[in-house]
This record gives sequence, C-alpha cells and structure tokens, in this order.
Amino acid sequence: MAKRIIEMVHAKKTSMLKNAAEAGQNATLAVAAMKGGIRSQEWRAYMMQFVEQGAPGVPVNPDHLSRLLATDGTLGIPDLDIKRAYLVANATCGDMTTGRLADYVDTIDVGITTGCVPATAARTPTDPKGGKKKGKKKAAKKYQ
Repeated sequence: MAKRIIEMVHAKKTSMLKNAAEAGQNATLAVAAMKGGIRSQEWRAYMMQFVEQGAPGVPVNPDHLSRLLATDGTLGIPDLDIKRAYLVANATCGDMTTGRLADYVDTIDVGITTGCVPATAARTPTDPKGGKKKGKKKAAKKYQ
C-alpha cells in the first residue's frame, strides 16, 4: 500500500528541517507551480514530491496524484481546493518556517485509501449541502 499524501508531506517537512537548501528548492518549485497554475507541468512537478513513486515520475497510487492535480473530480470543492493551495503556499514561507508545510493539509487524503468518495465531493460551490432534494417543495408561508 502506498504511503498517504500527508505522510509524504510530513516526510518532506522532516527532510527540509534538516536541509535548508532543500527548503529553498521546494519554495522555488512551489512558486513555479503557483505561476503555472493547477493544470501546468510545474504544478505536477511540485505535487509529485508528495506522491510515493515506484519508478521516477510514476505514482504507486495514481489516485494520490489525481487528488493533488484535482483531476479526480474534486476541483471546485472548497475544502480540497484550500488544502491544495496551502500545500503550495506553505512552501513559500522560507527555510525558517519549513515546519509549517503540513499545516491545513491533514485531510487531503480523505476518501482515497478507502475508495470512497469524500463527503465533500458531493458538494459544489453552488450547492453547499450536496445532492438534490427529493420530494415536493413546501409552499412558502404567507405572513400578513
């Protein structure tokens, strides 16, 4: 079983705490990812650091990379969009704050290891409760 994304984030954080140059390289990759955008090769290159790889560039669990690239149907789900944004933004704090890389990213793996769709996946920005309502609509009360 592949390491979870958050485990890879913590491993990267630990490694960067030991090596300031690695933290600087990570920040450079993060800035390139931000400038390129979520569909760019730079974004993919940055996110590959947080996916366990069998061969270089080949994820052990492709679902992990799909989550980080938002190609798993989670683009537009605010909770997961925020976690991806933090994963990029936290890297740019500099080598003095590398210990914050995992902040606000802890549940980015929700639903991947079990094969279940995360509860947040049923939600959209325009439908915050998720799903369609069934049944008849109640008539609005009239106030006099």
